[in-house]
Amino acid sequence: MRRFIHTGILAGAVLLAGCGKEQYLDLTYDANYWGGISTTFDGQEIPDLPKKQTAALLKACQQKPDMKHLPDRYVQHEGFDLYFLPTSVQGREFQHVRFLSDEKKDYLACQPIRHADYAVHQIKRSDYPFVDWSKQPVKAKSTVVRFGSVPKEVMDQQKQENEESKHLKEIGRYLFPSYQLSLPPEGQFIIFGEEDGKERTFFETTESLSGSDLNISFRHSPKNGMQSAIIDLTVSGTREGNFSVIQEYAQGQSYQIERKKLPDALSPNQTIHLATVQKLEKDKVVQETPIYMRLNKSYKKPLNFKYAFINIRQSGYVGFIHQSPKQLIDSDYKFVSAIPDKLAKKIAQELKETEVMEPQGTKLKQKKLTLMREGKSQTFELYERKRAKKFEIYVVKPGSKNGAKLSGTTSEALSEVLNQ
Repeated sequence: MRRFIHTGILAGAVLLAGCGKEQYLDLTYDANYWGGISTTFDGQEIPDLPKKQTAALLKACQQKPDMKHLPDRYVQHEGFDLYFLPTSVQGREFQHVRFLSDEKKDYLACQPIRHADYAVHQIKRSDYPFVDWSKQPVKAKSTVVRFGSVPKEVMDQQKQENEESKHLKEIGRYLFPSYQLSLPPEGQFIIFGEEDGKERTFFETTESLSGSDLNISFRHSPKNGMQSAIIDLTVSGTREGNFSVIQEYAQGQSYQIERKKLPDALSPNQTIHLATVQKLEKDKVVQETPIYMRLNKSYKKPLNFKYAFINIRQSGYVGFIHQSPKQLIDSDYKFVSAIPDKLAKKIAQELKETEVMEPQGTKLKQKKLTLMREGKSQTFELYERKRAKKFEIYVVKPGSKNGAKLSGTTSEALSEVLNQ
């Protein structure tokens, strides 16, 4: 099972000028909730990255970047994938980390899954002794998508599957020719179509594919017990593989694909016409889907993408009452209580601007509050004070003498979760 990751920005606790209140909310990447693996290996078992190294990479990726693009010339030394361990919390969060050098400087390049553009940091080699800095030739950065010949092993595999489809008709077949292309190390490669005047994304890169080759092919597959069929666009060479349905047609209908001549390369911000898939009925065209390729220089949210690897939209705050990170990572809900999302959002909003004071009441030794959002987290110790029929709750950063008092309604709502 591959493991993956994501990024964020460090929000420091700052004094809000003129109002006597502080920003107490400080979500960061906590290595307790992240794991890592090296992506530089030769078919060997991939060991987990030690926590100390994972923490060093996360810390670097939270700093303000020195550059937003890779250097014009560089060599890549090692790569790592960092992934958010409690995947049941908000889905997959991960980011790719690459160590690079040019003729004079060394860099750490972070690529978060939600933003997909690089954040490049100048670094000192001595700060990362676990990296293999073996010297290799520095080469110019590729900036275009290049089209080439389909490798023999890929063609043989596709032909073999087509032979098998003659006996197992439900598995579909490739419609030759397929296309082979090499991607540059940055930018966003997109395949999209036009339907009813609107752009619909069939495929997009959301991770570093430096030096990777993709194979793009059309396939014909039966559907619903041979009563209908589909034409899909299949992309192989990615971690997950990808296919998108282009058109569906019923008995009595047929299809044809008008293919366009491709250039040698696709440049940044250039769009080219790959093909047009046509649905025919009594030899007349009743539906057309033109298909295009584009290389965006910077990441843009894909339009009408039904097969997105993750949900790109901004996710909200979530919160949990628990004792240790392991309980949350293992989804051990005998010891973990999830608080309602609206309550988590309300707590976060209050902590963005609050008065800081010495906590009152009794410290809850077996219960802590953790807020999370997009892979970042912050854990608080809890103090509970009962006054008449009301509860007061204070949240305190570990190791701090002062904390923040939640409002009356928020304290009451959180007390209900604590006393379940």
